[in-house]
Amino acid sequence: MKNLPYFLGFVCMAVAYSVTTTEIETLRLRVQDSSAELTAPEKGVISKFWSTALDQMLLTETSRECVEIRRQLAEQKGTEYLSHYAAAYVAEAKNAIETAFADVQRMEDSQQRQMIERNLMILTAELKSPGVSSLALQRLDAEDAVTRYWAFKAISSPAVIEQLTSDITGDEKTTEAILSGFKKRISVETQTEIQKRVIRFCMAFDDPFARDILVLIADRRIKAYHDWAVHDETLDMSLLTALGNVAMLQQDPAVKKEFGRKFAELYALTIQRYLKGKAALSKDQTARLLTVIAEVDQTVLAKTTGIKTGILTSLKRKTGMEREYEVLFGDRMRSGLLAEKFKFDYGKDASGKPITAPPELGPIPEKITSQD
Repeated sequence: MKNLPYFLGFVCMAVAYSVTTTEIETLRLRVQDSSAELTAPEKGVISKFWSTALDQMLLTETSRECVEIRRQLAEQKGTEYLSHYAAAYVAEAKNAIETAFADVQRMEDSQQRQMIERNLMILTAELKSPGVSSLALQRLDAEDAVTRYWAFKAISSPAVIEQLTSDITGDEKTTEAILSGFKKRISVETQTEIQKRVIRFCMAFDDPFARDILVLIADRRIKAYHDWAVHDETLDMSLLTALGNVAMLQQDPAVKKEFGRKFAELYALTIQRYLKGKAALSKDQTARLLTVIAEVDQTVLAKTTGIKTGILTSLKRKTGMEREYEVLFGDRMRSGLLAEKFKFDYGKDASGKPITAPPELGPIPEKITSQD
Protein backbone atom coordinates (compact mmCIF):
# COMPACT_ATOMS: atom_id res chain seq x y z
CA MET A 1 0.00 0.00 0.00
CA LYS A 2 1.87 3.02 -1.25
CA ASN A 3 2.43 6.13 0.93
CA LEU A 4 -0.62 5.29 3.04
CA PRO A 5 -2.98 7.70 1.26
CA TYR A 6 -5.94 6.21 3.05
CA PHE A 7 -5.38 7.96 6.37
CA LEU A 8 -4.57 11.46 5.15
CA GLY A 9 -8.19 12.47 5.33
CA PHE A 10 -8.21 11.85 9.04
CA VAL A 11 -5.50 14.32 10.02
CA CYS A 12 -7.11 17.57 8.93
CA MET A 13 -8.36 20.00 11.54
CA ALA A 14 -12.00 20.82 11.98
CA VAL A 15 -14.13 23.05 14.13
CA ALA A 16 -17.61 21.81 13.33
CA TYR A 17 -17.87 19.77 16.50
CA SER A 18 -16.28 20.51 19.85
CA VAL A 19 -16.55 19.48 23.48
CA THR A 20 -16.62 21.89 26.37
CA THR A 21 -13.11 21.81 27.79
CA THR A 22 -13.27 24.53 30.43
CA GLU A 23 -13.47 22.20 33.44
CA ILE A 24 -10.84 19.69 32.28
CA GLU A 25 -8.45 22.40 31.12
CA THR A 26 -8.75 24.21 34.44
CA LEU A 27 -7.95 20.96 36.22
CA ARG A 28 -5.00 20.17 33.95
CA LEU A 29 -3.40 23.59 34.34
CA ARG A 30 -3.84 23.40 38.12
CA VAL A 31 -2.54 19.90 38.83
CA GLN A 32 -0.33 18.76 35.94
CA ASP A 33 2.83 19.87 37.75
CA SER A 34 1.69 18.72 41.19
CA SER A 35 3.58 15.96 43.02
CA ALA A 36 0.37 14.82 44.71
CA GLU A 37 -1.90 12.14 43.30
CA LEU A 38 -5.28 13.25 42.06
CA THR A 39 -8.26 13.10 44.39
CA ALA A 40 -11.41 11.16 43.59
CA PRO A 41 -13.32 14.33 42.54
CA GLU A 42 -10.42 15.35 40.28
CA LYS A 43 -10.42 11.93 38.64
CA GLY A 44 -14.18 12.35 38.27
CA VAL A 45 -13.62 15.46 36.14
CA ILE A 46 -11.40 13.44 33.80
CA SER A 47 -13.92 10.60 33.66
CA LYS A 48 -16.76 13.00 32.87
CA PHE A 49 -14.76 14.67 30.09
CA TRP A 50 -13.94 11.36 28.42
CA SER A 51 -17.48 10.06 28.75
CA THR A 52 -19.05 13.21 27.32
CA ALA A 53 -16.55 13.52 24.48
CA LEU A 54 -16.75 9.91 23.34
CA ASP A 55 -20.54 9.89 23.58
CA GLN A 56 -20.51 12.87 21.25
CA MET A 57 -18.02 11.16 18.91
CA LEU A 58 -20.32 8.17 18.59
CA LEU A 59 -23.06 10.50 17.38
CA THR A 60 -20.98 12.30 14.77
CA GLU A 61 -21.71 11.78 11.10
CA THR A 62 -18.53 13.06 9.43
CA SER A 63 -14.81 12.51 9.90
CA ARG A 64 -14.33 16.26 10.36
CA GLU A 65 -16.46 16.17 13.48
CA CYS A 66 -14.59 13.10 14.75
CA VAL A 67 -11.22 14.76 14.18
CA GLU A 68 -12.13 17.83 16.24
CA ILE A 69 -13.29 15.75 19.20
CA ARG A 70 -10.24 13.54 18.84
CA ARG A 71 -7.97 16.58 18.85
CA GLN A 72 -9.48 17.89 22.07
CA LEU A 73 -9.16 14.54 23.82
CA ALA A 74 -5.50 14.14 22.87
CA GLU A 75 -4.70 17.75 23.68
CA GLN A 76 -6.02 17.59 27.25
CA LYS A 77 -3.53 14.85 28.14
CA GLY A 78 -0.77 17.44 28.22
CA THR A 79 2.85 16.88 27.24
CA GLU A 80 4.36 15.64 30.52
CA TYR A 81 3.84 11.88 30.66
CA LEU A 82 5.44 11.50 34.12
CA SER A 83 2.83 13.60 35.90
CA HIS A 84 0.12 12.12 38.15
CA TYR A 85 -2.41 13.96 36.00
CA ALA A 86 -1.20 12.28 32.79
CA ALA A 87 -1.25 8.86 34.47
CA ALA A 88 -4.84 9.37 35.61
CA TYR A 89 -5.82 10.75 32.21
CA VAL A 90 -4.39 7.74 30.36
CA ALA A 91 -5.97 5.28 32.80
CA GLU A 92 -9.39 6.81 32.19
CA ALA A 93 -8.71 6.94 28.44
CA LYS A 94 -8.06 3.21 28.32
CA ASN A 95 -11.37 2.38 29.98
CA ALA A 96 -13.38 4.94 28.03
CA ILE A 97 -11.98 4.02 24.61
CA GLU A 98 -12.45 0.31 25.34
CA THR A 99 -16.10 0.96 26.12
CA ALA A 100 -16.48 3.07 22.99
CA PHE A 101 -15.05 0.30 20.80
CA ALA A 102 -17.65 -2.06 22.25
CA ASP A 103 -20.45 0.46 21.64
CA VAL A 104 -19.36 0.95 18.03
CA GLN A 105 -19.93 -2.74 17.30
CA ARG A 106 -23.66 -2.19 17.77
CA MET A 107 -23.85 0.38 14.97
CA GLU A 108 -25.87 -0.79 11.98
CA ASP A 109 -24.24 1.53 9.44
CA SER A 110 -20.98 -0.19 8.42
CA GLN A 111 -19.40 2.98 7.02
CA GLN A 112 -20.21 4.92 10.18
CA ARG A 113 -18.85 2.07 12.28
CA GLN A 114 -15.60 1.98 10.30
CA MET A 115 -15.14 5.75 10.53
CA ILE A 116 -15.56 5.74 14.31
CA GLU A 117 -13.31 2.70 14.78
CA ARG A 118 -10.56 4.34 12.76
CA ASN A 119 -10.76 7.54 14.75
CA LEU A 120 -10.76 5.68 18.05
CA MET A 121 -7.60 3.86 16.99
CA ILE A 122 -5.96 7.07 15.81
CA LEU A 123 -6.89 8.65 19.14
CA THR A 124 -5.25 5.75 20.94
CA ALA A 125 -2.05 6.39 18.96
CA GLU A 126 -2.20 10.14 19.61
CA LEU A 127 -2.12 9.55 23.36
CA LYS A 128 1.45 8.21 22.91
CA SER A 129 1.34 6.02 25.98
CA PRO A 130 2.13 2.36 26.75
CA GLY A 131 -0.83 2.59 29.13
CA VAL A 132 -3.25 2.10 26.23
CA SER A 133 -1.22 -0.65 24.54
CA SER A 134 -3.85 -3.31 25.19
CA LEU A 135 -6.30 -1.43 22.93
CA ALA A 136 -3.82 -1.58 20.06
CA LEU A 137 -2.71 -5.16 20.67
CA GLN A 138 -6.29 -6.33 20.19
CA ARG A 139 -6.34 -4.81 16.69
CA LEU A 140 -3.00 -5.77 15.15
CA ASP A 141 -4.86 -8.20 12.88
CA ALA A 142 -7.77 -5.89 12.05
CA GLU A 143 -9.11 -6.44 8.53
CA ASP A 144 -9.30 -2.71 7.93
CA ALA A 145 -5.82 -1.58 6.84
CA VAL A 146 -6.20 1.90 8.35
CA THR A 147 -7.20 0.60 11.77
CA ARG A 148 -4.38 -1.94 11.65
CA TYR A 149 -1.77 0.67 10.69
CA TRP A 150 -2.73 2.95 13.57
CA ALA A 151 -2.81 0.02 15.98
CA PHE A 152 0.83 -0.70 15.16
CA LYS A 153 1.68 2.99 15.35
CA ALA A 154 0.06 3.30 18.77
CA ILE A 155 2.60 0.91 20.29
CA SER A 156 5.68 1.61 18.16
CA SER A 157 5.97 5.40 18.19
CA PRO A 158 9.21 7.05 19.38
CA ALA A 159 7.37 8.38 22.44
CA VAL A 160 6.22 4.90 23.45
CA ILE A 161 9.70 3.46 22.87
CA GLU A 162 11.19 6.24 24.99
CA GLN A 163 8.87 5.41 27.87
CA LEU A 164 9.40 1.65 27.62
CA THR A 165 13.19 2.01 27.58
CA SER A 166 13.30 4.56 30.41
CA ASP A 167 14.69 3.56 33.81
CA ILE A 168 11.70 5.35 35.35
CA THR A 169 8.79 4.30 33.15
CA GLY A 170 10.13 1.08 31.62
CA ASP A 171 7.63 -1.74 31.71
CA GLU A 172 9.05 -5.16 30.86
CA LYS A 173 5.64 -6.85 30.89
CA THR A 174 4.17 -4.39 28.40
CA THR A 175 7.28 -4.59 26.21
CA GLU A 176 7.05 -8.38 26.08
CA ALA A 177 3.33 -8.20 25.28
CA ILE A 178 4.02 -5.83 22.37
CA LEU A 179 6.86 -7.96 21.01
CA SER A 180 4.70 -11.08 21.32
CA GLY A 181 1.91 -9.36 19.40
CA PHE A 182 4.31 -8.26 16.69
CA LYS A 183 5.76 -11.75 16.35
CA LYS A 184 2.33 -13.31 15.86
CA ARG A 185 1.37 -10.85 13.12
CA ILE A 186 4.55 -9.98 11.26
CA SER A 187 4.77 -13.19 9.22
CA VAL A 188 1.62 -12.23 7.31
CA GLU A 189 1.66 -8.43 7.49
CA THR A 190 1.74 -6.88 4.01
CA GLN A 191 2.14 -3.17 4.75
CA THR A 192 5.82 -2.24 4.52
CA GLU A 193 5.24 0.91 6.59
CA ILE A 194 4.11 -1.34 9.42
CA GLN A 195 7.14 -3.59 8.95
CA LYS A 196 9.43 -0.55 9.15
CA ARG A 197 7.80 0.47 12.42
CA VAL A 198 8.25 -3.00 13.86
CA ILE A 199 11.92 -3.04 12.83
CA ARG A 200 12.56 0.30 14.56
CA PHE A 201 10.81 -0.94 17.69
CA CYS A 202 12.84 -4.16 17.77
CA MET A 203 16.10 -2.24 17.37
CA ALA A 204 15.44 -0.53 20.70
CA PHE A 205 15.39 -3.76 22.73
CA ASP A 206 18.03 -6.40 23.39
CA ASP A 207 15.46 -9.16 23.59
CA PRO A 208 15.22 -12.66 22.04
CA PHE A 209 11.67 -11.88 20.88
CA ALA A 210 12.91 -8.77 19.09
CA ARG A 211 15.66 -10.75 17.36
CA ASP A 212 13.19 -13.47 16.34
CA ILE A 213 10.99 -10.84 14.71
CA LEU A 214 13.91 -9.39 12.74
CA VAL A 215 14.76 -12.88 11.47
CA LEU A 216 11.14 -13.46 10.43
CA ILE A 217 11.09 -10.21 8.46
CA ALA A 218 14.48 -10.97 6.91
CA ASP A 219 13.34 -14.42 5.79
CA ARG A 220 10.24 -12.94 4.16
CA ARG A 221 12.32 -10.34 2.34
CA ILE A 222 14.86 -12.90 1.17
CA LYS A 223 12.03 -15.02 -0.24
CA ALA A 224 10.50 -11.97 -1.93
CA TYR A 225 13.80 -11.25 -3.67
CA HIS A 226 14.12 -14.83 -4.87
CA ASP A 227 10.53 -14.66 -6.16
CA TRP A 228 11.21 -11.34 -7.90
CA ALA A 229 8.27 -10.01 -5.89
CA VAL A 230 9.87 -7.21 -3.90
CA HIS A 231 7.74 -4.29 -2.83
CA ASP A 232 9.28 -1.07 -1.49
CA GLU A 233 13.02 -1.66 -1.48
CA THR A 234 13.50 1.14 1.08
CA LEU A 235 12.30 -1.29 3.75
CA ASP A 236 15.60 -3.13 3.35
CA MET A 237 17.60 -0.10 4.46
CA SER A 238 15.96 -0.27 7.88
CA LEU A 239 16.18 -4.05 8.00
CA LEU A 240 19.82 -4.28 6.92
CA THR A 241 20.73 -1.63 9.48
CA ALA A 242 19.03 -3.65 12.21
CA LEU A 243 20.64 -6.94 11.13
CA GLY A 244 24.08 -5.36 10.94
CA ASN A 245 23.75 -3.74 14.36
CA VAL A 246 22.75 -7.00 16.02
CA ALA A 247 25.58 -8.87 14.31
CA MET A 248 28.11 -6.33 15.60
CA LEU A 249 26.76 -5.71 19.10
CA GLN A 250 25.81 -9.22 20.18
CA GLN A 251 28.41 -11.16 22.15
CA ASP A 252 26.80 -14.57 21.61
CA PRO A 253 28.75 -16.21 18.73
CA ALA A 254 25.64 -18.04 17.49
CA VAL A 255 23.65 -14.81 17.29
CA LYS A 256 26.51 -12.96 15.57
CA LYS A 257 26.79 -15.76 13.02
CA GLU A 258 23.05 -15.89 12.33
CA PHE A 259 22.62 -12.15 11.91
CA GLY A 260 25.85 -11.77 9.95
CA ARG A 261 24.58 -14.37 7.50
CA LYS A 262 21.08 -12.84 7.23
CA PHE A 263 22.65 -9.44 6.57
CA ALA A 264 24.95 -10.88 3.89
CA GLU A 265 22.20 -12.84 2.15
CA LEU A 266 19.79 -9.93 2.00
CA TYR A 267 22.38 -7.33 0.99
CA ALA A 268 23.74 -9.68 -1.68
CA LEU A 269 20.23 -10.04 -3.09
CA THR A 270 19.71 -6.26 -3.30
CA ILE A 271 22.89 -5.98 -5.37
CA GLN A 272 21.97 -9.01 -7.52
CA ARG A 273 18.53 -7.53 -8.15
CA TYR A 274 20.17 -4.31 -9.33
CA LEU A 275 22.75 -6.05 -11.53
CA LYS A 276 20.38 -8.61 -13.06
CA GLY A 277 17.22 -6.55 -13.23
CA LYS A 278 18.42 -3.31 -14.78
CA ALA A 279 16.52 -3.83 -18.02
CA ALA A 280 13.32 -5.04 -16.34
CA LEU A 281 12.96 -2.80 -13.28
CA SER A 282 11.27 0.58 -13.36
CA LYS A 283 13.26 3.78 -12.83
CA ASP A 284 11.76 4.13 -9.37
CA GLN A 285 12.66 0.57 -8.41
CA THR A 286 16.20 1.03 -9.66
CA ALA A 287 16.55 4.34 -7.83
CA ARG A 288 15.37 2.80 -4.56
CA LEU A 289 17.79 -0.11 -4.95
CA LEU A 290 20.70 2.23 -5.60
CA THR A 291 19.80 4.24 -2.52
CA VAL A 292 19.70 1.13 -0.35
CA ILE A 293 22.97 -0.25 -1.74
CA ALA A 294 24.84 3.05 -1.33
CA GLU A 295 23.47 3.90 2.12
CA VAL A 296 24.12 0.45 3.56
CA ASP A 297 27.66 0.48 2.14
CA GLN A 298 28.41 3.82 3.78
CA THR A 299 26.61 3.30 7.08
CA VAL A 300 26.30 -0.36 8.06
CA LEU A 301 29.47 -1.59 6.36
CA ALA A 302 31.84 1.35 6.70
CA LYS A 303 30.70 2.74 10.06
CA THR A 304 29.15 -0.19 11.91
CA THR A 305 31.28 -3.14 10.78
CA GLY A 306 34.37 -1.23 9.68
CA ILE A 307 34.43 -2.97 6.29
CA LYS A 308 35.48 -0.68 3.44
CA THR A 309 34.38 -1.61 -0.08
CA GLY A 310 34.60 -0.17 -3.57
CA ILE A 311 30.85 -0.43 -4.10
CA LEU A 312 30.08 3.29 -3.90
CA THR A 313 32.98 4.12 -6.21
CA SER A 314 31.69 1.58 -8.74
CA LEU A 315 28.22 3.06 -8.58
CA LYS A 316 29.53 6.60 -9.11
CA ARG A 317 31.67 5.55 -12.05
CA LYS A 318 28.86 3.36 -13.40
CA THR A 319 31.23 0.42 -13.74
CA GLY A 320 30.53 -3.18 -12.87
CA MET A 321 30.80 -4.14 -9.23
CA GLU A 322 31.18 -7.88 -9.69
CA ARG A 323 34.68 -7.88 -8.20
CA GLU A 324 33.61 -5.85 -5.17
CA TYR A 325 30.64 -8.19 -4.77
CA GLU A 326 32.85 -11.29 -4.64
CA VAL A 327 35.30 -9.73 -2.20
CA LEU A 328 32.48 -8.82 0.17
CA PHE A 329 30.24 -11.88 -0.11
CA GLY A 330 32.57 -14.62 -1.37
CA ASP A 331 32.61 -16.83 -4.45
CA ARG A 332 32.66 -20.56 -5.14
CA MET A 333 36.30 -20.83 -4.11
CA ARG A 334 36.67 -18.61 -1.05
CA SER A 335 34.77 -16.81 1.70
CA GLY A 336 34.10 -13.09 1.56
CA LEU A 337 34.87 -10.37 4.09
CA LEU A 338 31.48 -10.68 5.80
CA ALA A 339 31.73 -14.44 6.26
CA GLU A 340 35.23 -14.09 7.69
CA LYS A 341 34.18 -11.34 10.08
CA PHE A 342 31.09 -13.10 11.45
CA LYS A 343 32.31 -16.71 11.08
CA PHE A 344 29.47 -18.05 8.94
CA ASP A 345 28.96 -19.96 5.73
CA TYR A 346 25.96 -20.13 3.41
CA GLY A 347 25.12 -23.72 4.24
CA LYS A 348 26.68 -27.03 3.21
CA ASP A 349 26.83 -28.73 -0.17
CA ALA A 350 25.96 -32.38 -0.85
CA SER A 351 29.34 -33.50 0.42
CA GLY A 352 29.06 -31.47 3.62
CA LYS A 353 31.53 -28.84 2.50
CA PRO A 354 30.78 -25.20 3.46
CA ILE A 355 29.22 -23.09 0.71
CA THR A 356 31.21 -19.86 0.38
CA ALA A 357 28.99 -17.90 -2.05
CA PRO A 358 25.51 -16.54 -1.29
CA PRO A 359 22.43 -17.95 -3.05
CA GLU A 360 21.80 -16.44 -6.46
CA LEU A 361 18.63 -15.02 -7.91
CA GLY A 362 16.94 -17.14 -10.53
CA PRO A 363 16.02 -15.99 -14.03
CA ILE A 364 13.95 -12.84 -14.33
CA PRO A 365 10.28 -13.66 -14.96
CA GLU A 366 8.76 -12.33 -18.16
CA LYS A 367 6.91 -9.86 -16.01
CA ILE A 368 8.44 -8.97 -12.68
CA THR A 369 5.87 -9.27 -9.91
CA SER A 370 5.65 -5.99 -8.03
CA GLN A 371 3.04 -4.07 -6.10
CA ASP A 372 4.48 -0.73 -7.21
